Amino acid sequence: MWKVVEKRNIFSSWILWHYVVALKEIYQRWRDFLRFSLDYFSIPFLLKTIFSPWRKYKVSYGKGFDIAKILEAFGFNAFSRLLGVVIRTTVIFIGLLTEILIVFFGIFIIFSWILLPLITFLGLFLSLQWLTFN
Repeated sequence: MWKVVEKRNIFSSWILWHYVVALKEIYQRWRDFLRFSLDYFSIPFLLKTIFSPWRKYKVSYGKGFDIAKILEAFGFNAFSRLLGVVIRTTVIFIGLLTEILIVFFGIFIIFSWILLPLITFLGLFLSLQWLTFN
């Protein structure tokens, strides 16, 4: 790509770099942030294991028929699963919220990058205009 840029004048090389090369790099980094966030919060894995016991804490029901032991094990296992659902749902929610923020921030960065030359030239023009009237 740089060989194509080298054979052009500086303005067309800059336009090509700004709107093609750099924009592609920004998009790739944005995609990397989205993938990292998805991996960091382990959203696919948490969705697969949403009803698993918290930290695999389980109590055995034991041998024989002891109603107190069965109820105690059932209660502990149900609470462990409930705790797992609550914590995993919270982490999934935070992860999805982070993904949404990264999407909006990426869109903002891309539009800012596209409009940056216009904003720069407009700012220079307005500042020169301000200097001539003062």
